[in-house]
Amino acid sequence: MKKEDLDFFKKWFLDYVDRFSSPEAFIQENINLKIEHTARVCENILLLAKAENVGEKGCRLAEVIALFHDLGRFEQFMKYRTFKDSESENHALLGIKILENTGILSRLPPREKVLILKAVEYHNRMEVPECTEISREFLFYLKLIRDADKLDILKFISEDYQKEEELRNPALEFNMPDTPGFSRNIVADILNNRMVKLADTKNRNDIKLLRLSWVFDISFPEAFSLLKECGYLETILDSMPETEEVQIVRRHLKSYLKNSIETRPEIKT
Repeated sequence: MKKEDLDFFKKWFLDYVDRFSSPEAFIQENINLKIEHTARVCENILLLAKAENVGEKGCRLAEVIALFHDLGRFEQFMKYRTFKDSESENHALLGIKILENTGILSRLPPREKVLILKAVEYHNRMEVPECTEISREFLFYLKLIRDADKLDILKFISEDYQKEEELRNPALEFNMPDTPGFSRNIVADILNNRMVKLADTKNRNDIKLLRLSWVFDISFPEAFSLLKECGYLETILDSMPETEEVQIVRRHLKSYLKNSIETRPEIKT
């Protein structure tokens, strides 16, 4: 991928999202949220790629994947007023539809076009797919975008939890009720190093546990180091009730993060 290709995609993206400007404060706040999220994910993916010694062309490819990973979010929120895929439509597939209908990727070689489309398609899956036709190169870029995406969401969410209640954005927690307690099966998932399913969540505390469980899907050593350095998991845990089970979850995650930093091997293309 050439530098002029990346510049073209950046300009196209800004022109595209400008169409969703709204006089309604609630909509504009969430459109801005996704524009800013996209910019930070682009920064994250470059940070991770450079830590893995990816060259300039590979970094540009990674940045385009990050630029387009949430492209479907804008149409999704304007149409459904939610970021919850189960109550609207899969934002990754919606993004692919937009990319294919506009044909903007046609300027790229077929290999790069397929990598971008597939990375966008799988970036929000519960787990990285396991099938023989997936190349090591695609798996590398897919894990890059998944890590970069999660790092920024955890950053943003942890900052949101530090705000006063009336300043928080309910869309970030899928408008879940703020009821006491949490689901015991979700705690069990975390203690067994499993990702929590959104369908199993019942309230805001469950959503917090779901975000904490993302640590089990992190792949790159630099991403683990950033999680520890920035303390996103600790901030989310600090926003939860100080129960014995929460303390058990805290100790488990602290141990998992420590072990992952010490033992996680490098991922190569």
